[in-house]
Amino acid sequence: MSRGPDIEVSVPEQFNLGTYYLDENIDKGRGGKIAIYYRDETYSYNELCALTNRIGNILKQLNVDMEDRVLLILQDSPEWIASWYAVLKIGGVATHVYTYLQPKDYEYFLNYIRPKVVIVDQNTLANVRIAARGSRFPKTMLVVGETVPALGKNELAMKTMLASASDRLEAAPTSKDDLALWNFSGGTTGQPKGVPHMHHDGMYSYESFQYMYQYTENDVVFTVPKLFFHYARDLGMNFAIRSGGAMVLVPERITARLVFDTIKKYAPTVILNVPTMMRAMIDTPVAERADLRNLRLCLSAGEHLSLALHEEFARTFQIEPLNALGSAESFLGYLMARPGEVVPGSTGRLAPLVEVKIVDNEGCEVPRGETGVLWVRSEASGSCYHRYHEKTKSTFMGEDWINTNDLFREDEKGYFWYSGRSDDLLKVSGVYVSTLEIEKCIEGHPAVSQCVVLGLKDQDGLIKTKAFIALDKSAVASEGMAEEIKQFCKQNMSSYKTPKVIEFLDELPKTGQGKIDKRQLKERGL
Repeated sequence: MSRGPDIEVSVPEQFNLGTYYLDENIDKGRGGKIAIYYRDETYSYNELCALTNRIGNILKQLNVDMEDRVLLILQDSPEWIASWYAVLKIGGVATHVYTYLQPKDYEYFLNYIRPKVVIVDQNTLANVRIAARGSRFPKTMLVVGETVPALGKNELAMKTMLASASDRLEAAPTSKDDLALWNFSGGTTGQPKGVPHMHHDGMYSYESFQYMYQYTENDVVFTVPKLFFHYARDLGMNFAIRSGGAMVLVPERITARLVFDTIKKYAPTVILNVPTMMRAMIDTPVAERADLRNLRLCLSAGEHLSLALHEEFARTFQIEPLNALGSAESFLGYLMARPGEVVPGSTGRLAPLVEVKIVDNEGCEVPRGETGVLWVRSEASGSCYHRYHEKTKSTFMGEDWINTNDLFREDEKGYFWYSGRSDDLLKVSGVYVSTLEIEKCIEGHPAVSQCVVLGLKDQDGLIKTKAFIALDKSAVASEGMAEEIKQFCKQNMSSYKTPKVIEFLDELPKTGQGKIDKRQLKERGL
């Protein structure tokens, strides 16, 4: 078992996470300081607090009480942030989902979360309306926007209600152990599953992160992923706001060009990035790039940052990306690369307030240096998946341990090295193979941009490996290219690991969290 640094964290019995993140800035004299950059507007802490209080009073008017769930389906906006803090402040349970789903997906979330109120905008209203036809929820739809379309039954315009709402709101007397929010697991191989978290989890998560990266009130934080990713919501919103810094909101779908334009306009000191966008930034012509040397921190999370991409990004932009790993289940980041102590290719070392152990298939710890399944625990860990009892039993292992299903080894210096998913090990022709190993090999081919390998059953029920590949823009998909990649695999790893089938796609499908949607790929079959 290994432990991260011990730091002192004391959570009072009566504790409200919304007050902790936002309101305490006013007590510290930051009321006039900029909290949000949004398009060509700015919002001070005073203005953000006032908007939060007004929305909180609206929710109370709509009979949202302590422990009632509220669902946000919004583009990134000041209303997103204020609504989130408002739910926490009145003692409700804050949940949020992606903004580009289909009605059937929203119907799942409505029936699963059962929110009393859903807050939407013009981009999501139509699909959520369709979804609500098949659900008893929500009781009320609150629509954000300067102008809104004609509203139907149980639909209300937030702007109209804000005009008469008070900007004074007393925080609910929540316990540190009251439920505050849900995080959602990725749903790459099944439906997203909600992990309930308590108010105190947010303090532990912030204090652990802050020990590593030390946000200040002078930081300007820009997030590439949207706020509905808890990576962006916490590191980009909650932790920036708690520290008195400013955050940059970009509501549009992000592109490499938009990333560079945003950096030029706002000169952020911190960027929260993801490997997919880092690759797109590298592929952007030099004349269209921005200078990144003003950045103090460039964090990468959401998917594994490979050694090759780490080195190429650092060489291209003269800034070292910092790998981080957390999960919906753990709330906090448990493995992080600390500035000045980066070992490229590793996932970093243990964050504060975290314990881990690496175990074999029987749950017994393996010697340091050997690969096994990573289990993690901390005071911020969740305890279940809501309404997924069987899956809960295979992930939440008792004594607060979470089975991450990630394969890691820990070296003698305490750095952790990722080896894939334990559930990505396939038995093909009687031999175990790692899909991650095959993916790494294929992505080493100069024509390949991105790849995922899955084990799929053939007509005889036997497992065959299939590679789904997005090629570089200069390459052409063909049978000849598929054969070339197979030969490349045979030259660089044992021949039996070569994928049996290759399918080329213009781009690999993504989940709402920006990860490769393996469920959708599995549906394509062999």
